[in-house]
Amino acid sequence: MKNIVLARIDDRLLHGQVVVSWIPNVKANEVVIVDNEYADDEFMSELIKNASPENIKVNLFDVAGAADYLKGEDDGSRILILSRYIENINELINLNVEIKCVNVGGLGNVKGRERYLNSIHLSSRELEILKDISKKNIAVEIKMLPNDKTVSVE
Repeated sequence: MKNIVLARIDDRLLHGQVVVSWIPNVKANEVVIVDNEYADDEFMSELIKNASPENIKVNLFDVAGAADYLKGEDDGSRILILSRYIENINELINLNVEIKCVNVGGLGNVKGRERYLNSIHLSSRELEILKDISKKNIAVEIKMLPNDKTVSVE
């Protein structure tokens, strides 16, 4: 199994906070983006990859492809998983990908979600999924930046 240092849910995916704060904080040298829609979108895939720092390897997969890749042999990489959707991270977990910590970052205010904290908006279904994940001995933290106070999903 590859070395996953953090799985982050953030609808902005690879952006300034991730590049400047999260990647150095977890000492990641690879980013795996899990997104069923963008995995099949050549334009978005190239856009995301071109936005990454030169020293960071970026891969973009659908959920099944990500699970296969992440279950591969540990090659020494330190992987930060990014996904726009809580469901994708939950599906990886259900596919036996070893994730120790799920970080909930920016999730925008879209129909069906309510505001819980700063830029964190969740539907009741998303909140239940996060609570279920935390019951599997996987840390679930809600915070925008590494030095922010951690808010429990409970």
